[in-house]
Amino acid sequence: MGEARHEMHGDPEAMRGFAERVAWPGAEADVAVPPAAAPCPAGMSACAGFTAADLAATLSLSQFLAETRDDIATLKAAAAVAAADYEATDQAGARAVLGYVIAQG
Repeated sequence: MGEARHEMHGDPEAMRGFAERVAWPGAEADVAVPPAAAPCPAGMSACAGFTAADLAATLSLSQFLAETRDDIATLKAAAAVAAADYEATDQAGARAVLGYVIAQG
């Protein structure tokens, strides 16, 4: 990957902007889990298998989306914390340099 970097260049405002834009798409991304398997019309023998597979897939998708919603919230919080931390560290470094310059003057 190359040699190690000795400095960082970041944009806390861009980090905050990213954190503000990261959002769950809303109710349209939620999966409605069917309350119960519907009876198979006219005694179709394959219907029960399809119904069970549909229910299993729906439950798996619902679980995945719930985990994704939690991950998005975690990412949003991490980006906001990174922006605040970066800015605080940057300001502390600037104060340290300014203090050194004043002490030398």
